[in-house]
Amino acid sequence: MFQGLALEARREVARVFQPLRVRRGAVLYVPGDRVDGAYLVRTGLLWLEGPRSPLGEPATLGVVGPEGLLGEEALVGEERRTSGATALTYAELLFAPQEALGPLRSRFPEVERFLLQALYARLKAAEERLWEVRHLSVGQRLARLILRLAREGEVTLSHQALAHMVGATRETVTKLLGEWALRGAVDLGYRRVEVRDREALVRLAEPL
Repeated sequence: MFQGLALEARREVARVFQPLRVRRGAVLYVPGDRVDGAYLVRTGLLWLEGPRSPLGEPATLGVVGPEGLLGEEALVGEERRTSGATALTYAELLFAPQEALGPLRSRFPEVERFLLQALYARLKAAEERLWEVRHLSVGQRLARLILRLAREGEVTLSHQALAHMVGATRETVTKLLGEWALRGAVDLGYRRVEVRDREALVRLAEPL
């Protein structure tokens, strides 16, 4: 993750960012929590939650995967979290306390550039997700997501996690996956979606 940094900068980053392992479903923080630092993702997926609707429904701001940054409030001096973060899968993170980030960034401009690049990647992902929400149906978004995540033909995420990632309800995702299973496009198991007919999913993902 830090291979582009000079040796001294890599050593200091390794000292400041400490390893942290979290189980699936673990809550890192919720909106309103006091800001204590920033996180980098080594493995796993983290769901970012925005303020809830008047009916209590969560808002999906995005999903952060490997080499992603979250907890960016610590970089701009915010005192409270403006979003929440929950592990969709088992995840291995690197955590840097807020009080150590300022000196690190001041001493090593390349670290500042690294963090800005991570934030830019988040911004581009958010723009892509906004485009999908505005222009694609839930089914199209779900098919595109499964095609992106499939490794050796299988996605090992719960229906709830998939729903968070496409900005839909679990019931809608379960209904769509059930229909696709009947068509032979996917095979379903416990926290598992196996791609059986990739071309069928490609057709489902295409804009009308």
